[in-house]
Amino acid sequence: MKRIVLAAACLAASVTGCDRAEPLTAAKAQEIVSQWSFKREPVYAEVPQRVWWNPRVPKDEFDEKSVRTLRNLERAGLVIVRGGEAADGSAEYLAKVTQKGFPILGTAPSYRGPVYRGKICEKTYDGLRNFQRHPTEETTGHAQLVWHYDYPTYLYPMFETKKDKPLKKPYASNVSFYYKDREWKFNVTVRKTEAEGE
Repeated sequence: MKRIVLAAACLAASVTGCDRAEPLTAAKAQEIVSQWSFKREPVYAEVPQRVWWNPRVPKDEFDEKSVRTLRNLERAGLVIVRGGEAADGSAEYLAKVTQKGFPILGTAPSYRGPVYRGKICEKTYDGLRNFQRHPTEETTGHAQLVWHYDYPTYLYPMFETKKDKPLKKPYASNVSFYYKDREWKFNVTVRKTEAEGE
């Protein structure tokens, strides 16, 4: 009876686990990440709702990009911008979302205060490269999961505050693979780096 219960449990768990501990190969590593890596992940950019500076806290490059972004969003009818620069060198710009912008721009907190957030493109996965199995542990290895930014939305050129999001350029996430608790697992050890060989 115990054997039947264990066999049934393994069969039921075959989708989620209960894999055999076999030597890890590049093909097996690809299989482990395949369901996850076929998904396109939305990529967002942010701009502060309030942009300000003064003689004690001078304007920086991000402030300049933020004002340009707010003006871009305003021209598209997504926000209304109030305020401007004063004679003493200080400035304050306040943006308020419009009815048109409300379903498009989300809000979020940040260290610069509340921000407007918009989807600018998607992260698309291209597959594994540079797989290496551990020299002594057959069920452990690592590889690069290569991906790029693609499918830009019409917000992509408006958000001048986006950082390091060029389209089509290959990047890689360093991924480690291991076998534990009767199933294959993987961890992303470095989220974003230049893809090797590019």
